[in-house]
Order: sequence, then structure tokens, then C-alpha cells
Amino acid sequence: MANRSLHSRLMVMAVLPAMLAALLVGGYALVSHLLNVQDSNASRQLLIADSFAAQLQSITPNDTAGQRALLRELLEQEDVRAATLTFYDGRPHQHAGPRLLTANAAVPSEDGRLDTGESWQISRDLNPGNPATLTIEFSRQGQYVAILESVVILILIMLTVVLLAMVPALRFGRQLTQPINEMVSAVQRIRDGDLAMDIRTRARGELGELESALRQMVSALDDAQTELQQNVDQATQDLRETLETIEIQNIELDMARKEALKASQIKSEFLANMSHEIRTPLNGILGFTKLLGRSDMTPRQQDYLSTIHKSADSLLAIINDILDFSKIEAGKLSLEHTPLNLHDLIEDVQTMLAPMAQERGLEQAAIIYSDVPLNLLGDPQRIRQVLTNLISNAIKFTEEGSVVVRAMLEENRGAEAVIKMTVTDTGNGLSAEQQKSLFNAFTQADQSARRQEGGTGLGLAISKRLVEGMGGEIGIESSEGKGSTFWFTLRAERDPKQRPSMFTEELKHKTVTLVETDEYGRLGLYHMLSHWQMEIREYHSLKHLMDAADKGELAKSDFLVVGVPNQNNSPDLRQQVEDLAALGRPMLVLSNNPETVSRWLEDLPHCQVQGKPATRQRLLNALLALGGEEDINIPATSASLQLPYPVSVMVVDDHPGNLKLARVFLEELGAEVTACDSGTSALEAFKKDDFDLVFMDIQMPGMDGKTTTAHMRSLETGSKHTPIVALTAHALENERRDLLDSGLDDYLSKPISEKQLRHTLEKWVLKTTRDDLIQKSEEPEPRQLEVFDGALARRRAGGRESLANEMLTMLLDSLVNDRPAISAAFDSGDDEVLLERVHKLHGATRYCGTPRLEHAAKALEEALKTGLPRASFGPMVATLCDEICALEHYCQAPEVTG
Repeated sequence: MANRSLHSRLMVMAVLPAMLAALLVGGYALVSHLLNVQDSNASRQLLIADSFAAQLQSITPNDTAGQRALLRELLEQEDVRAATLTFYDGRPHQHAGPRLLTANAAVPSEDGRLDTGESWQISRDLNPGNPATLTIEFSRQGQYVAILESVVILILIMLTVVLLAMVPALRFGRQLTQPINEMVSAVQRIRDGDLAMDIRTRARGELGELESALRQMVSALDDAQTELQQNVDQATQDLRETLETIEIQNIELDMARKEALKASQIKSEFLANMSHEIRTPLNGILGFTKLLGRSDMTPRQQDYLSTIHKSADSLLAIINDILDFSKIEAGKLSLEHTPLNLHDLIEDVQTMLAPMAQERGLEQAAIIYSDVPLNLLGDPQRIRQVLTNLISNAIKFTEEGSVVVRAMLEENRGAEAVIKMTVTDTGNGLSAEQQKSLFNAFTQADQSARRQEGGTGLGLAISKRLVEGMGGEIGIESSEGKGSTFWFTLRAERDPKQRPSMFTEELKHKTVTLVETDEYGRLGLYHMLSHWQMEIREYHSLKHLMDAADKGELAKSDFLVVGVPNQNNSPDLRQQVEDLAALGRPMLVLSNNPETVSRWLEDLPHCQVQGKPATRQRLLNALLALGGEEDINIPATSASLQLPYPVSVMVVDDHPGNLKLARVFLEELGAEVTACDSGTSALEAFKKDDFDLVFMDIQMPGMDGKTTTAHMRSLETGSKHTPIVALTAHALENERRDLLDSGLDDYLSKPISEKQLRHTLEKWVLKTTRDDLIQKSEEPEPRQLEVFDGALARRRAGGRESLANEMLTMLLDSLVNDRPAISAAFDSGDDEVLLERVHKLHGATRYCGTPRLEHAAKALEEALKTGLPRASFGPMVATLCDEICALEHYCQAPEVTG
């Protein structure tokens, strides 16, 4: 394209001057020729006009034929179109040719010609004595033909000049562009990698120099390519050697990986074995120290025993930390997804750590904001582990003050909630340097030889891994001398199965006076009491409360909730508490040393003492008891209580100490225990007797627990299924799954306790059946229950006679409609309406002293809620209606109405 453009420019440069010169010269010649033609035509026309005018003038005026002949001769002249002879004496005109054209100009030109646009008209007057005028019209066709001929000649001359100019231009252009084309072709071949070609265009001058430069460039490129190819060959050889080396290293790495995996497996097996070997004796130490603590011992022996138990607990905690960290590092720690209650979880941790806080004289408080969803799905054990770690650390490193747990909703994502939990202490705080490495493994805030607190330094590292595993974050905000705040976020799903919140109508709108010197503890109690819609009056100290009592401001309070400061040995404090008790108001005292305060308030039925921190359940039950009500929830059964009926249990363990410990625990619970020290003896006993539950040790010589369980399952026939619970000290994460897959029903980790054994028995054996409920509902009413108990009514009304009478009157008014409504609902088969009526009646009886009616309503409500056969409702409905009639008849008696 560039060459063609250059060739075109050369042609234009050669032809354009020739064309311009030819145009200028030809134009000048054309104009001159046209002017000459015009002048010659004008002269010729004037000459013809003068000549024929003279001839006509020489003819006699009457010679008409001669005149016509002369006019015809005139038409033969060049360019003559027409001729007219006009007479002015009345004779007719003589005319030859076509009609004359009308003239455009009224005045003739200087030479006597008159322009008509298409012709020229020339007039000549003849003999003046015989007036006549000769008018000749000349056509312009001849002039036009002459001009056209001139133009054609000019064009032919210009074409000839251009052609003559193009011949040398073409030759010169070919001489210039041909070498360039060859060079361009050569450059393209060079671009394609052909460096062997030789450029020979025979060009001269600057093009020759360009050709020489191209040859030099090709030579240089050929040398560079040769060198590059040598370098590529060398690099390829080096790369091949490197790849061979990498392949060898990969083989070595794969072998090292297999060795590492084998070492990890060996480490895991070692951890499992060490867990078993360490936890097995620990199980005996912890269990028998607890049993020994129940015997009569001197105070010094009790102190020694307590030290042994604490040391064993500390050793067990260290072992658990190391095992948890190892499982996390190996990626074998899985998280559960089970329902949990955040409030209960926080209270459990605080209650568990309460003795530790009480020893140091610290206050504990929990503040859970109202928008926090309590019923969640997550791993309660791991959340409890993180909270326990953070709270115990806060208690360890706080000399005085308080440890406060807060839970707040950070982000609401519909079905998922992000909850932020903080643990704030009033300790010495941490420096910025200490905070950087705080969450690293085997790192402690105080690593000096003078540190007061022990530990492995794994607690915070494990907490960090657990929180991150649950999709959250963990951190600390602290400054030296101002305490610390550990925080972590928890991402958890909301539990779609909403469980009923702890709420009771009995405390609604009751007035409570609250006094607590610790600000956070008072705030936590305020949240609990306000949840039950109680009217709260707050005081910041016992002195302010006593001043209010002196003014009579406590007379309208239904309850007193008093948080006692840590100075339990202060005489003034004891006097203040006793003075408050003397007011006779129902009073709940919260103290870090409840035993001491209990001795101050002995034999005072309207006072209760509880340890700090207060929990919702214990606080609610205490207030209900002080108000004359029963607990809203049945307390958890203590492990020391006997089982309701005999249970036959087999315990299999090869360790004599563990076997004896489990046997003692189970026998104290009232179970019939068969102890076996091997799998073989366990199979023999299983063949002879039927057992309600089997506790099976896993790691035993000879026949292990899994094999023994498989043999036991093969001996079961029909629908018979004996629950077998694994009793092992192994700590691997996949152990539980393997055990359940091998035929065992549950998993119990050593060291075991009475509470664990009791819980397992309740889970697998002590299941209340419907027949038990039916039998209970059909039991005859105890004779000692009265239709109306005035003392009970006054107690439930807080000692106010007028309120007791008012509640009884309201109950009697409602019974008029309740009895027919209950009978109608039962007859119609509408159990929902029946349950609603009975529930309402049962709630009303709890405020009055009507024990028989309350018992009958409670029995029917339980039967309706548990789904008993409808045939069992008839006797209970009849009993309830009879009790309603008995109460109405009793209240209508003269001695009562009077």
C-alpha cells in the first residue's frame, strides 16, 4: 500500500505540471482564436452586407426579379440565414429565407449589428431617393463550430502532453518503487524468520544505502538468533535437569508426607492411649476422694482431701486442654448442632465458677439484653468451654471488683443471628505487647518465675480455634491498670422450635425492693425481675434501704432482694441484715458466703439465703416459695436421691479401682449392680440374667468392649434391646462415631461422677410411662388434704388476710361457670377447650388454700397434656367436678360464711 501510494504520488507530480502548462497555453490559444474568429466573422458579415447593399442599390427599383435573384444569391453566402428588402414607398417587401428573429437589443452595436441571441442582423439603407432597407440575418452556427473545433484541438493537445509526461514518470517510478517493493518483501520474510535470503535490488543512491543497511541488519539478526537458540538449548537442558530434581524432591516429599501422616497417626494413638492411661487412675482418684469426703474426718483430713481433689481436677483440666489442642491441630474436632439456651448456658458457667469467685471476694453478673435470641442451634459444650476459659481467666487475674458477662445482638440475619459476648474484669489489664501473643499456644500473660497462676497456656489458643470454627471472631480490649474485656462473636441459627420462656403470672405486678452495692450485679438482677413484669424499687446500699425502712417505704413491698457485700464478718452488716429480717417482709439474701448469712437468719421462715451469682431458676423458685407458691419447675433430681424403683445394672471394667468406684456410685443410687472385670465374664452374666443397663469399658485385655457388645447383641432375641453405654477414657473425636456404629447406644467419658451415672440411668432406664401417669392420676385422694386450708391461703397471699379472702371469692365466682363448661367440653369431646378450662382453673387454685381442688385440676391437666387415652379422663373429670361442688358446699356453710 505504501509503494502504490508512492507510485501514485510520483505520477501526480509528473503529470500535474504538464497538465497545468498545457491548460494555460491551450486556454490562451483558445481565447485568442475565439476572438479572432469573432472579429473575422464580424468583418466578413459587414463586408457581405455592404457588398449586397451596393448591388441592390445598382438595380432599378422596379426590377423585382433582379432583386429576388440577388436575395437568393445572398442566402448562398456563409452563415446567412435570411434576408429582407423593405420598401418605404408602399411596394411589397422582398424576403428570402426563414422569418427574421426578433432582436433582443433595441440598439445595434457600434459595427451596426443587432444581436437576436441566436443570430446577428445587419441593416443597410439603400438609395435615399428611393428609400429601402436591406436586412441580413447571420446565423451563429459557424462560430459555434469553430469554437468546438478549437476546444477539441486543445483537449487533444493536452492529452498528448500528459501522455508524453507520463512516459518518463512511469519509468522513473518503476526504477524507484521496484527496489522498495523487493525490500518490503525481504523485510516480511525476515519477520517470518527467513534470515538466509540475500537482498540484491541493484538500487543506487539512498536506496542502495538502505539495501546495505538491511543486509547488515539481517546478518546481525542471524547472529542473535543463533546465540538465542544456543541459550534456549542450554536453558532447556537446565530445566530438564531441574524437573528431574523436582521430581526426586516430590518423591522425597511424598515419602516424608506419608511418614508425617504415620507419625500423626502414632501421635493420635499415643494421645488416645495416654488419655486412657491417665484418666483411668484419675477416675479412681476423683471418685474415691468424693466418697471419702462423705465419711467422718478431722478438719485437717478434710483439708488434705480437698487439696487432693483440687489437684486432680487441675491435672484433668490440663490433660483436657492438651488433648483438645491436639485434636484441633489434627482437624479432628467436630462441632455439634443442637438446641441451646444462651441464658442457661451463661448461668451454668457462672454457677460452676462461683466458688472460685467467692474465694477471691469477687462479684459476678450477667447482663443479657432483651433483643438477644436465647433459643439457638449450636454446640453448647464448646460455647461453654470458651466462656469457662474467659471467665476463669478473668477471675484468676482480678484481685478485687467484679467480672461481668454481657450478651448483645450484633447483627440480625433472619434465621441466623450474630451475637457478641464480652467478659469484663476489673483487674490490672494487659499491655499492648502482651496482647499481641495472648492467643498463641503455650503463651501466658505473665510468664515470669513470680507468676501466681498456673496453667498450660492453651486455654485462649483453644478458645480462638473454637470460636473461629463456629464462624466467629475473638479479641481483647485492655489497658494497663484499667481491666480487660475479652469478646467473641457467635454465629448461630435461631431454633425454629420456640421453647416457652421462664415466666409466671404469680409474680406479675408484684412489688420488689432491690438493693445491691455492685452496679453490674444490680443491673443483672433488674433484668431478671423486669422480665417477670415485677415493679422494682432500687437502692444502692443497705444504708439507703434502712433509711427507706425507717420512713415506712417498705411496707408496700411484696419482696426484699438484698445483695450482701463481701464483708460478711462485719458486725454492722449482720445487724443491718437482722434488722431487715425483723421487718417481717419476705426477704431473699444473696451472698458470696451463704453459710454465714444463713446462720444469722436461722428459724426465719420468711427469709431465704442463696449464693451469688443469682440464676433465674433459683431466684424464681425462691420468690415463689417466699410468696407461698410452689416452684414453677421441678428441681433437678440430686444424684444422692434413691432411684424410684430397683434397677439392674452391669458394670464391665478391667481396672479394679474404676470397677469398685462405679459399683459404689450405682449402689448408693439404689441400683442392683453386677460387676465384671472382663468381657468373658460379662458375657456369662449377660446370658444368665436380664439387665436394664450395661456400662461397658472399651479397652480391655482379651475381649475388648466392642467385641463384647457385638456378642451381647447376638444373644438378644425378639424386641429385647438392652442399652449398652460405653465407659472409656479415649479422647479421639471419631471414637464416639465408631462406638455408636459398633452397636453401643451411648458414650460416657471418664472420669465418671454420680451426676453422670444418674443422668444416664434417667435417660435410658427411668422413663416415666403413660401407665405410671394413669396410675398416679387414679390414686385416691390423700385423706390429710382438706377442702379449704386457711393457713395455706394466708401464706400464699403473703400473710394478708384480706387478699386471701378476695382471691377465694374470685375463685368461687368463677366456679359457677367452670363446672358446667368443663362437663360440656368433656361430653362434646373437645379436648382443647377442656384443657383451656382446666388450665385456667388450676392457675386460679394456686392462689387459694384449696389443696384438694388444686390436686384434682393438676392431675387432669397433666393427663390432657401427656396424651393419655381419653377413656382415662372420665374419672378425673368426675373427681374435679366433685371437688368443685365440695368447695362450694364448704364455703356456703354457716360457720364459714359467718
